[in-house]
Amino acid sequence: MASQEADVTQCGPFRRLAREALPYAPDMVVEKWRSTQSGLTVLWASFDSPLLNAYITLATEIFTDSGVPHTLEHLVFLGSQQYPYKGVLDSLANRAFAQGTNAWTANDHTAYTLTTAGADGFLRMLPVYCDHVFFPTLTNAGFTTEVYHVNGQGEDAGVVYSEMQGRENSSMDLMELKTQRMLYPRSSAYRSETGGLMAALRVLTIDDIRAYHAQYYMPHNAALVLCGPLDRTALFETLQRIDARFVEQHRAQGELGPPGWRRPFMETESAVAPVIDASRLEVPGVDDAAPPLQPLRRRAYIEFPEKDESVGEVQISWIGPTLSDTLALQALDVLGTYLTDSPVSPVQKAFVERDDPLCTDVYFGNSERAGASVLGACFSSVPTAKLDDLDQALHTLFETVARDGVDMSRMATVLRRERERLLSQLEMRPADCFSDVLIHDFLYGHRDGRDLASALDDMQRFDALARYTQDDWSHVLRRYYIDNTRLVVIGRPSAALAQRLQHETQARVAERRAELGEAGTQALEQALTDARRENDAPFPPQVLQDFAVPSSETIQWIPVATAHSGPDAALEPLGELSAEDTKLHAHVHADGEPLPFLIQFDQIPSQFVLISVVLSTESVPTELRPYLTLYLAMLFSLPIERADGTKLSYEQVVQQLEDDVLDYDAAIGVGSSFNENLAVELKVPATRYAQAVGWVRDLLWGADFSLERVRVNAAKLAQSLPEQKRDGRMVSWALLRSLLYVPGRSTCVANGVFAQIQHVREITEALQNAPEQVLANLERVREALLRPEHMRFSVAGDMLRLPAPRAPWRAVLPHVPAQRAPRPLPWASDVVNALGASPARAARLCTVPAIESSYAVVTARGLTGYTDPDYAPLAITLTILNAMESFLWRYIRGAGLAYGASIRNDAEAQHIHFLLYRAPDAARAFTEGRKVLHALAHGTPLDDGSSAVIDETMLETAKSSLHFNVAEAEGTVGAAALESFMDVRLKRVPRGRGRRLLKEASGVTLAEVQRCLRQYIVPLFDPATSVCAVAASSASAESIRAQLTTLGYDVEDVEMPVGGDESDASDAETGSTAS
Repeated sequence: MASQEADVTQCGPFRRLAREALPYAPDMVVEKWRSTQSGLTVLWASFDSPLLNAYITLATEIFTDSGVPHTLEHLVFLGSQQYPYKGVLDSLANRAFAQGTNAWTANDHTAYTLTTAGADGFLRMLPVYCDHVFFPTLTNAGFTTEVYHVNGQGEDAGVVYSEMQGRENSSMDLMELKTQRMLYPRSSAYRSETGGLMAALRVLTIDDIRAYHAQYYMPHNAALVLCGPLDRTALFETLQRIDARFVEQHRAQGELGPPGWRRPFMETESAVAPVIDASRLEVPGVDDAAPPLQPLRRRAYIEFPEKDESVGEVQISWIGPTLSDTLALQALDVLGTYLTDSPVSPVQKAFVERDDPLCTDVYFGNSERAGASVLGACFSSVPTAKLDDLDQALHTLFETVARDGVDMSRMATVLRRERERLLSQLEMRPADCFSDVLIHDFLYGHRDGRDLASALDDMQRFDALARYTQDDWSHVLRRYYIDNTRLVVIGRPSAALAQRLQHETQARVAERRAELGEAGTQALEQALTDARRENDAPFPPQVLQDFAVPSSETIQWIPVATAHSGPDAALEPLGELSAEDTKLHAHVHADGEPLPFLIQFDQIPSQFVLISVVLSTESVPTELRPYLTLYLAMLFSLPIERADGTKLSYEQVVQQLEDDVLDYDAAIGVGSSFNENLAVELKVPATRYAQAVGWVRDLLWGADFSLERVRVNAAKLAQSLPEQKRDGRMVSWALLRSLLYVPGRSTCVANGVFAQIQHVREITEALQNAPEQVLANLERVREALLRPEHMRFSVAGDMLRLPAPRAPWRAVLPHVPAQRAPRPLPWASDVVNALGASPARAARLCTVPAIESSYAVVTARGLTGYTDPDYAPLAITLTILNAMESFLWRYIRGAGLAYGASIRNDAEAQHIHFLLYRAPDAARAFTEGRKVLHALAHGTPLDDGSSAVIDETMLETAKSSLHFNVAEAEGTVGAAALESFMDVRLKRVPRGRGRRLLKEASGVTLAEVQRCLRQYIVPLFDPATSVCAVAASSASAESIRAQLTTLGYDVEDVEMPVGGDESDASDAETGSTAS
């Protein structure tokens, strides 16, 4: 069969240009096809997976900051010629075992994405999606709501505008835009802000967008990138229907496009390579440099709004190789990893691993673009006094590395790890791996497919790099970094700019209100209401009813068998055992005596073994909980003493960890939940399983809390806090948790940004005044964590191929004198305070000068855990409410009131949350959500007199979409094993919870959904039964506070401490429980 498929070179109008099997994974095959009549390119990566992915990709070149590519990306979803209704696309996708659709706009392309569980719905959705992309309605009303409008208060709004308002003045966006302005002339599209600057969005028109669509959204400028297992015949039948539509609509203009068509970026002015000219301050076409003139260095400054002026950012760029020099590009990737990827790498060691860090994080990467690539280095949390000199310190370090030569032993380790990481990613996220390469081939590769084989063969390039000598690596470093002119963009925090932006926004709105008068603002509000009514016109129910829901039998689930070793835990049932479970159980238990620690073994088809250790923080003393962030931050870079007495310095630990372990991590929480626990993870090739087990013992029991290393890590932690304070989402969650949890008992609160501002300073001071006490406290933390009854171990991999799964553990784990029964791993519900048990009235508001929008979390009582009988009914209710183009989307995001709005079930905390993301005014968005949910629950009319109703078709669609949620959670071998472990050990239910949920959800009725709305959702929008936490911009804080007070919340202002030396940080945060 495979050989017959390899012989097929023509399918209707599509001719095959290339077919390549991955040399190191021959069952994964990529094919490139193109239509001879329309020019539509198809790139298909075929491999086994429960999920299928599509990326409808267009080369989108724009020479202004109007944001047309980005705004068009949003408008595509509002209806098409064949489906002229907003919401149809995502509603149909939900019926196809998907969770709506999505898209992104990059500097050089726009990609529209679809992920489904199973091929049936996937192939039926492709023509629907293509109709939206290539034949959208692009209405005036859609522009008004989705892109930009002025509301009845005279304020700027719109979904795209809200998004860019949240981004434009962030340090990262400002620095990236300045870099583009310094690298590229006005004739290059790479200079543009493709998202759209706010000033440009305010004058953009729908006609601008229509003209752009007509020029660029043509089949000869598009590629369908498809990933996953598909039947060839069914696929090409679908593709031919899509291609025939281009012919019918007179959009097919030959394989290479119409006469005069120039391929974006490759055949336009954008193909000119960037230049960094350090010989003069003023260079025609690009932004001016800051004085003084210096050889090999061109520098510029930007300011970003931030009340805390203690740290800034630095971004350095160099011109790199051309795209055709794939070996040089890969050499630079590897060199960047060598320089930065661990505490003993040259840059980390010189800049980060010190008690006066020059930065807290550094990232090296490259942007592959026509003309030439651009190499980049980004430095975070740089002390403002060091900003001007950081790039020269890096240059000096490079010269030292080039003179002394790279450590060839460590470079060999880096190369080996890069090979292993590639194989690991093919298991964990195959669609992402292929889509990146295939989109790049479409944009920049030869159209005939000749570059595909080379693009896919990373291993061949790794082989070539393995032959590089020390001189070869020094040559790469000198050519591209040392002797190459660099562009340095320095980001300085500015409290004055934060104030100025606030005043400018307020002044613009006030001036507009005065100009418009009451009649003018009312007219704007009416225009917005009319646009929303037109956009939200209901579509015929038949459209959805005619689109049959696929059979769940089409989903290829990943099989997982499970066994466990050690003491039984009363609340952690495995459930009914299969033949595969029994086989694995026998294999594990044939390997010697059981261990005093509870270990769960999960059998999955993988070349790797993933070891996870979950540690309960239940026994950590109150005053020591804030130490856990520091403990985890240094876990992999402390000296150790091994079980045999061998001592290793921290440098030796890091080097040997790199030799043995592919990936390692330590964090508070498992995934995004269970934050009263710690998780430590190590991933290794199966051949190094025993070494990984040894590292678990060495890192947890053998670490030496050396004073020097503790000081270095505490200094890094302290310096990273200002950056965290600029994250509105993080601040809103920290505020919420400070409201709901007992501070002394909650690890989550003790390690949130507010508490850490106080406690990290205290730890840093204690390290100067009483260092022995800090070290003793760390020992007490470790003793409290490493109690067998508080620990769970997970081992996932091809267990049956490991001859002795238990023996390595028996050899290294410490002997425990008395075996205690395992205690349940704690839930958030174990540490709630009275307000967490019964939320009501309380609200906390923090002004964050660095943001221009707001973030909010509203919380009410929810389910009583994962076995609550309402779990399936509530899951369906939330799937309906959260669906793209459903009620929250339509009335909040669609009205420009927030970029994101959703409701989340938090069964572990026994809470339910309403989340707002990048809202110009979180209180207005909350009020609108409240109206909609009341209308759904009680049948009350909306403001415009219309009604909101959940019907049987929506219910059926939600049940279909839930299939995707479950399949995605188990979509890779690692994810499937993690779900098995989390079900049993953390959620305290038998394995297979997701598929049981699908079965239970299939019987949920509309009456149950209505009951859930009244019982769980309506209380979420009632101040009498909910609490609220908001991180707001300086411009919006006062209005949000007033509105929340009017609604009935008791609003408490929380001051964000500035810098690390304020003595009243805890008192300034709140009046009571934030620290």
